[in-house]
Amino acid sequence: MATNKKLKTHTLIISDIHLGTSVSQSKEALAIIKKYSFNKLILLGDVFESLNFKNLSQDGWEFLSYIGKLSKTKKVRWVEGNHDTGLSKIVSALVGAKIKKVYCWQYKKEKYLAIHGHQFDRFLIDNVFISYAATVLYNFLQKIDFKDKRMSRYVKRKSKGWLRISEKIFRSAVLYGKLRGAKYVFCGHTHKAMEKTRFGVKYYNSGCWTDASCAYITIDENEIKIHKVICS
Repeated sequence: MATNKKLKTHTLIISDIHLGTSVSQSKEALAIIKKYSFNKLILLGDVFESLNFKNLSQDGWEFLSYIGKLSKTKKVRWVEGNHDTGLSKIVSALVGAKIKKVYCWQYKKEKYLAIHGHQFDRFLIDNVFISYAATVLYNFLQKIDFKDKRMSRYVKRKSKGWLRISEKIFRSAVLYGKLRGAKYVFCGHTHKAMEKTRFGVKYYNSGCWTDASCAYITIDENEIKIHKVICS
């Protein structure tokens, strides 16, 4: 009987799943994780939307359950995002993943650094109340949106673009990595997959799992690759 052979990679990076929202593509994200055989999984922030676990769907709980099983045999590193803040003890107990604010590691004699990226988002830092109000409004919009969540996703894309957040975080993250001797820097937060180089530092953004077009990153012996996935 034929079996589905898993794809092999050294490190798998996935971020911004936002469990607890109706636009979360956690089922599709879990399918990608199950598709691979890897040494290390990095959950690069905003896996949760908020501390309110009542909003988690069955798909969300299944995602967490699988991560819990995975962490018993694989290296699972959970890098805190702005939506994950305050969940460290809960996550450690629930899924067994090691929690990091910044995660650095060596691979092929080079230094790699993973940080969610909200630390470089000046608008978020300087306008806490506006950011909170926008989150409340966005969550309400999801509840009244069409079945395919077209309005919610459109608003999210436009808000990120209006702030030019991708470029700002890219520049700041590269400088942060450069000062710490990292050759490769990985971020999430912007919901926009990206690959750029500056000051000799290679920057990658892992995109999100709340849109019709999702993304994740693999790190292998020969390349670092951003993969795009079309979700429902």
